[in-house]
Amino acid sequence: MAILVAALALYAARRVIAREALTGWLQSKGIASEAEIEAFGLTGATARLRIGDPANPDFTAERVEVGYALRGFGVEVGSVKLTRPVLRASLRDGRLSAGVLDPLIEEFRRRPPRPEATKPRIEVDDGELRLATDYGPVRLTADALVNDGKLMSLAAASAPARLRGRDFEVVTGPGVLRLTTRGARATASLGAPVGEARAGGAALTTGRLRITAEAPYPDLQKKRSDGPVVLRASLTGQRMALGEQELEDAELTAAFTGDSAGWIPDLTVRGRADAELRAGSADLAGGTAGLIRAGLSTPDLVWTRKGGDAVAATVRLTGAAQAIAVSDLRLRTVSATLEGPAAWRRGEAEARLAGGLEGRGGWMGLGAPTAADSAEIAAVKRGVRSFRAAATGLTVRFGKAGLQLGLTGPARLNPDAGGEARLAPRGAGWTLTVAGGGLPKVDADIRRFVLLDGGATASGRVKAALSIGPIQGGVFDASGTLRMGEGVRFTGDRCASVTATRLELGENDVEGLSGRLCPVAGEPLLTLNGGDWRIAGRAEDAAATVPFLQARVAEADGRIVMGLARGRLHATAAIADAMVADTGPETRFHPLRMTGRAVLARDVWTADLAFRTPAGQPVATARLGHQSLTGAGGVEIDTGLLAFAEGGLQPEQLSPLAAAVGSPAVGLARFAGQLQWAGAGLTSGGTLTVPRLDFTSPAGRVSGLSGEVVFTSLAPLTAAPGQELRAEAVDAVLPLTGVTATFGLEDGGLLISGGEAAVGGGRVTVESVRIPLGPDEPARGVLNFEGVQLHDIVEASPFGDRVEFDARVSGRVPFEAKGQQVRILGGSLRAIQPGRISIQRAALTGVSAEGAVATPGAPAAVAPEPSTDTFTDFAYQAMENLAFDTLDATIESRPDGRLGVIFHIVGRHDPPKRQEIRLGLMDLIRRDFMNRKLPLPSGTGVNLTLDTTLNLDDLLKDFAEYQRLRSSPPVQP
Repeated sequence: MAILVAALALYAARRVIAREALTGWLQSKGIASEAEIEAFGLTGATARLRIGDPANPDFTAERVEVGYALRGFGVEVGSVKLTRPVLRASLRDGRLSAGVLDPLIEEFRRRPPRPEATKPRIEVDDGELRLATDYGPVRLTADALVNDGKLMSLAAASAPARLRGRDFEVVTGPGVLRLTTRGARATASLGAPVGEARAGGAALTTGRLRITAEAPYPDLQKKRSDGPVVLRASLTGQRMALGEQELEDAELTAAFTGDSAGWIPDLTVRGRADAELRAGSADLAGGTAGLIRAGLSTPDLVWTRKGGDAVAATVRLTGAAQAIAVSDLRLRTVSATLEGPAAWRRGEAEARLAGGLEGRGGWMGLGAPTAADSAEIAAVKRGVRSFRAAATGLTVRFGKAGLQLGLTGPARLNPDAGGEARLAPRGAGWTLTVAGGGLPKVDADIRRFVLLDGGATASGRVKAALSIGPIQGGVFDASGTLRMGEGVRFTGDRCASVTATRLELGENDVEGLSGRLCPVAGEPLLTLNGGDWRIAGRAEDAAATVPFLQARVAEADGRIVMGLARGRLHATAAIADAMVADTGPETRFHPLRMTGRAVLARDVWTADLAFRTPAGQPVATARLGHQSLTGAGGVEIDTGLLAFAEGGLQPEQLSPLAAAVGSPAVGLARFAGQLQWAGAGLTSGGTLTVPRLDFTSPAGRVSGLSGEVVFTSLAPLTAAPGQELRAEAVDAVLPLTGVTATFGLEDGGLLISGGEAAVGGGRVTVESVRIPLGPDEPARGVLNFEGVQLHDIVEASPFGDRVEFDARVSGRVPFEAKGQQVRILGGSLRAIQPGRISIQRAALTGVSAEGAVATPGAPAAVAPEPSTDTFTDFAYQAMENLAFDTLDATIESRPDGRLGVIFHIVGRHDPPKRQEIRLGLMDLIRRDFMNRKLPLPSGTGVNLTLDTTLNLDDLLKDFAEYQRLRSSPPVQP
């Protein structure tokens, strides 16, 4: 009875005993708990359970149903059902904690279940996990079933959450996770909305993540997970971003079909993987794009964890996009295909891919063609605005060195307007050629090519035939770096060689340009942006011909900037030094050095220039203006008052026209002139003012030259007729005083139409003289002599010591002169009054005479044949003392260059003492007086023809040498 009573009492108090046993056991583990037993029997128990702090328990369950069976003296749990359990846990610094349950969990973990033990069926109904993390709280609800140690089903839902860390933030909506196990296979699916996600440089807004997977259920006993694996995933987002790249309405899908083998430490997964990215539009770094589609596929993906996570595969990448706009680049379509091995290991990725690319589009960085563009620039602008591009040998390498692009075959760009740009590999670099379709001919060697955000750079050498702005027929040979992005910039690493057929300035072009253009402090040599362009640098050894000024510039150095801004040409040239030479048919000036500054602004050229001799002596300034639109302009030239001095500046240093102004020249002179042009017409003029100038001329020393010369044209050089220059004196063969000359300058020669000089008591006047300015044409003219006394002229001649000539003559002498040779062309002189001639016998050769002798007071008789010697002697005596009443002279140069003068003189023998012939009767009878020398009687009539010659060339040469020596400085010992 006592036993029965005790048994009944125990049965009546079974729930209390079970509660105390359970709470006591937990308390023995150091875990505070509270249990309320609702039912307790031999095969099962039901209770309400709380574990942990009563105010904030770590685990609660509204209902815990445990099914069990007695096995000997033990209890074997067959099932556990938890209804609305709530578990509070934390995830801190990567460690998961269940609070006061951690020791119990650790004890169970160290004591694995017995192999023969029955694994209970565990069912969770409407469970809840409240997880506290370093990034924010997470709340999950789930229904789950575990049978025989396998998770047979799981239906979990996550509450909206916001997780925020130092470099990430995630805002999610309610998500769903489902898992089902059938046999050895498990199928899972995950769906979760993502309001916002950010991690590092990646971001997602208004997205959804979907994952489905089918895989072998892990064999926990054998620690294996072998079997087929099927995985599909998709991520959609209203906006996806990676760095500065943003996708709108994007969808990323991925699929994997393969097999897994091994366990977690050495797991290996092999199979085929495919991924595809689609986007309705994109904001790229510096650009935008429309529809984008990219794909990745690999038939041999291998992921292994043995020795560290590593992935290897042969990948095929495909991509296509529409309406791409990057800076000024517009691509309507572009597609690419790349294929090759890729790998990832220890956090580093590498790939070696090869394939091709093609596209259609245009680049607007150069703007639309304008009327100011040259044909080549217009062709380039049209060509880059619409083209087709293709590269069949494209290679892409990615690794430790970063992204590297290469070409194994040519890449071509074909403008719709015609022509081709071809980029081909050569050695370690590439060659670029451009030709056809009106494009400038380009031949370039590219050493390095780099893609940048919104553009690219290319370094190497380029030779291009290009007309740009006013530069027509230009050829540029340069080396440097070309940058393409927002426009084009070329920066040289050495001086560029530049030639051009002409610099177009309307009707007044500059031709034959050549020289070097050198970079200045890293400034680009060439910039093209929109419709604008700019050339800048330091010009060296530049040369050009200026036809409308009949001049050539050479050896020019200086800073130059030229460009087009908003459709208007501008230029600045700071000329440090240049040589200017005359190219006219008749040289007007000797080469000069030039400095100055030229500016083009608002379609008007202006220039202020200064000129000096090669020795550095300032000689002139010039101010130029030119209207580019109308072609009208002009230049004003002013030498200022030039001071000529012995040992200093000399006229012959300035112009060959001043060759007659021999050194040393002392005095002052000034020239002021201008050239005006309008279209093809050119007018010019100027004034040469000489206050006073002393110099040595070919005729002798000139003193006191003064006057003013007005030029009506400078190209060709022309002076108005009727102008006059005066000289106080000319120290010539005969001293000349009061010299004047009236002249003009036209038809390439100096035309003297008047002038006179006092000579020998008379004067010499100019009827006409034309002195050419060219070197090969002789000077021609006519001089008139009026009452000129020949005594001084003969006295100054080489035979002045043997001839005396007292004759005042008038006449006309045409002449022709070239160099030091003078030819007289049919000149004539006549005496205007009686005079005298005395010629010594030593000065005469080849004299012949005719005559007869009559007895004084007797009838004349014809004498026998006289002796030639007697009458020749009479002729010599007659010329030694000849008084004439008539004298005529014909002057003509002979073919051998000697000057021939034929005198015809009518007069009488007039010796100082009266002479007569005295003969006796016997002399007459014997008639032998003719055999002896007889004096020519005074008063004997003379009719004389005197033919003389003179080597005038040698005479003038000797006189010029005399003048040179007389004006030369003394020779030092």
